[in-house]
Amino acid sequence: MSAANTIRLKTALHDPAVVDRYQQKITAVDSYSCLFWTGAISARGHGRFWISADDGRDFVVIAHRFGYALAHGFDALIGVEVVAHRCDNTLCQLPAHWRESTHAQNKQEWASRRHQLSGPLRDLRGARGRAMALRDAVRDGRPLAGILADGVRSCDRDQLALWEL
Repeated sequence: MSAANTIRLKTALHDPAVVDRYQQKITAVDSYSCLFWTGAISARGHGRFWISADDGRDFVVIAHRFGYALAHGFDALIGVEVVAHRCDNTLCQLPAHWRESTHAQNKQEWASRRHQLSGPLRDLRGARGRAMALRDAVRDGRPLAGILADGVRSCDRDQLALWEL
């Protein structure tokens, strides 16, 4: 992030209107522990949060990084290379589901879980397609079970795991 955007982000974190706009894009869904982002989505399936700065220069941050800064402070965010999701839900905005990581650790963990039967990292639609389908269902108030099942590979549907992780 550029020095100018770092200052803009720090300012935005203290602006009640910006924080309120961020929080308005988060929705809880019954029987799911995640809080779902209902705003814009990046190519990798993460929430995108646009911030308009006083100088007229808009910029975008990953939504859960903005949320991490709200929960833990701006300085904590700057010290974290990657804010990873324990739940593998790229839309999740629940601070308890986030953890600090590095690019190398995140890549290694992704590689170890991407073949998990019916896991979110194995979704046929890819990260963005899965995120968009979930976001749209949450926005419309539709049940998520069918949306989640739509991304499961046919070979995974009736498979039983050989062992529990």
